Amino acid sequence: MINDKNNCLKIIEAILFANSDLVDEKDLIKNIPRNFDLKKLLKELKEFYKSRGINIYNVKSKWGFRTSPDMSNFLKIEKNLKRKLSKAAVETLAIIAYYQPVTKGEIEKVRARNISQGTVDILIERGWVELKGRRKTPGKPLTWGTTDKFLEHFNLTDLKELPTIKEINQLGIEKK
Repeated sequence: MINDKNNCLKIIEAILFANSDLVDEKDLIKNIPRNFDLKKLLKELKEFYKSRGINIYNVKSKWGFRTSPDMSNFLKIEKNLKRKLSKAAVETLAIIAYYQPVTKGEIEKVRARNISQGTVDILIERGWVELKGRRKTPGKPLTWGTTDKFLEHFNLTDLKELPTIKEINQLGIEKK
């Protein structure tokens, strides 16, 4: 029986370390006694790893390890990168991120251009976009939204961290 905080911290740490994917809090809580506050334990571990070579991070209610950003100069990882996204795919992803849940018709209206199903398929293949359901309007069109993998890839913990339109405009990016 696990009855002290240090053992609980070790268990959580081991679970996070052993998983290459983020671990949901629901799965972590199953492994510690109910009299311990999981959120407090996770915050304590996050604080402990804050100044280490690896950090604990979270996306919504999922947790995992990630290499500390200040260690990037010391790491050289070579891997095959996927092709660069097309302009249409980048625009579509941005529209989905900002307007979700959004239909294909709504994406096309914002872009003022048609999009091919292949464009959406590429975003689905990367795991950044997923089907969110159907709009309760005539024809019941499919709606799309971003995934936790999107947040993880772009190092966001929440969609609220996306830059605002005002911030984008301050960068000098103009709409053509």
